[in-house]
Amino acid sequence: MSAILVTVVFTLAVMNYNREKKYMIKILNEKGASLIRTFEAGARTGMMGRFGTLPRLDTLIKETASQQDILYIAIVDSSGIILAHNISGKIGNHLMASGRSAELTPTTDVQWRLIGDSGRHQTFEVYKLFLPAFRQQNPMEHGTMNGPRDMGRMGSSCESSWMMGLPAEKIFNPENRPAIFIGMDATPFQEAIREDIKFTLILSFTLILLGMAGVVSLFWARNSTKSKKLLGDMRAFAYEMIATLPEGIIATDNQLKIRYINQVAADMLNIQTISSRGVSLNTVLPSTIVSLCNSSRTSGALIEDEVEIKHVDDRTFPASVIATNVLSDDGTFVGLMLIVKDLTQLKKLQMEVQRKDKLAAIGNLAAGVAHEVRNPLSSIKGYATYFKSLFEKDSENSRAADVLISETDRLNRVITELLELSKPSDVKLRKTALRPLLESTLRLIQHEAQSSNVQVDLEINDEVTFAFLDPDRFTQVMVNIYVNSIQAMVDGGILNLNVSADQNHITISVSDTGPGLKKEIARKMFDPYFTTKTKGTGLGLSIAQKIVEAHHGTIRVDSREGKGTSVIISLPARVE
Repeated sequence: MSAILVTVVFTLAVMNYNREKKYMIKILNEKGASLIRTFEAGARTGMMGRFGTLPRLDTLIKETASQQDILYIAIVDSSGIILAHNISGKIGNHLMASGRSAELTPTTDVQWRLIGDSGRHQTFEVYKLFLPAFRQQNPMEHGTMNGPRDMGRMGSSCESSWMMGLPAEKIFNPENRPAIFIGMDATPFQEAIREDIKFTLILSFTLILLGMAGVVSLFWARNSTKSKKLLGDMRAFAYEMIATLPEGIIATDNQLKIRYINQVAADMLNIQTISSRGVSLNTVLPSTIVSLCNSSRTSGALIEDEVEIKHVDDRTFPASVIATNVLSDDGTFVGLMLIVKDLTQLKKLQMEVQRKDKLAAIGNLAAGVAHEVRNPLSSIKGYATYFKSLFEKDSENSRAADVLISETDRLNRVITELLELSKPSDVKLRKTALRPLLESTLRLIQHEAQSSNVQVDLEINDEVTFAFLDPDRFTQVMVNIYVNSIQAMVDGGILNLNVSADQNHITISVSDTGPGLKKEIARKMFDPYFTTKTKGTGLGLSIAQKIVEAHHGTIRVDSREGKGTSVIISLPARVE
């Protein structure tokens, strides 16, 4: 827009300049023509007065040239020599440079030209043939003069006074008339034009500056708008990212008052996001975290530690807490930032890795044990059976042989379970009716349950009909769990088998009414060789876990001291 305005202003300035120049030429031309006609009229008036008391030609020239803006008046012959001039010293000299007289061809019409350079001082010169004689008159008008004859008579008497020795033939010769030149000062007009040009340039420069300022302002405005939008997008992005992070985020001001807390941190620490804002850390956070914040504030360093946090249900969970100072660009402390991460899953993964490492070590051990021990055990059992046949039935030696055979069988069973645990589980999944399978597993332990005064209940949702599993291997899992539950209820109780399902999983829960387990013991239930029974091998639940994992499921123990124990199996629900 500024460029267009400058172009318009420049075009108008050029048009105005041309118009002003045209007006200047017109005005000066008309003024010069008027002066020439006035001068000629004055010359004729002098002639009419018979020259006795009237001014001479040089006086008329000087008086006329003394007017404002007239630089000179000169009468020049056809060769360019000055015949009369308002400055006496120039009479007899050439009006123009030598050789340029031929460039001008004065006529009876007024002509003009500009003399001088294009700078500040130029002369506007008007010229025409000098005609001081009377125009042709009607003889009836005055009757005092009779045409050329009287004109000639008048010219012949001009020498004495009015013409100051100027030869009459140089003025009145119709073949070689002199020319009159009037030079006028064009400076006022040029100054006016220059002022217009100056004003136009100032206006154009101002418009250019305004245009540049507009462009810069537009650039700044667009940058500002873009920056604001970018800042808003970054805020929205940062807010969404912080709000959806799986870690708790807490930010404080320089007075250690909570300014922001995301929902994850609020859930972990059991505090309200809105009501906790503006509240001091000491009021809502556990003392272990507050102590960590104070240490970070004092030292100015990032501090990370692992703490135990108590949940709303009196359950504690391990958490990693990072506390760091937030500083401005000039190093001013503006607040603290806390990052709280629940380590429960991480700890479970660590325990799973440790368990896998143990199983790997057991596998290596089992291969050697199976090779080195199993064959000798068969020989020992064979000799024990042979020696038993040599003794009388129910004798002391026969009973000793029975003990040797029994212990050999138990040792062989341990080795078999050890091999079962160490080798990869080979399961063959197929569509299996779940209710008949579970009923058959319960019949396997029915005698042991009755002898231990344990009541068995089966609750299965009618919607649960089929599952994809290996019936033989899964039967081994269920029997191992049943046996552990029955043995835990020393004084009898209820063994409940509950089966339910949702869209993604089938859940099988085996619960007993025994004394329950301590937390420390419940965590180790799937560790190889860990057992609370005097005659147990500690491999039953480890094998069950391995088989369940081969079915792409999970198994866990939920037990509270004095409230019984539940073993919960979750299998993926598959649709044909």
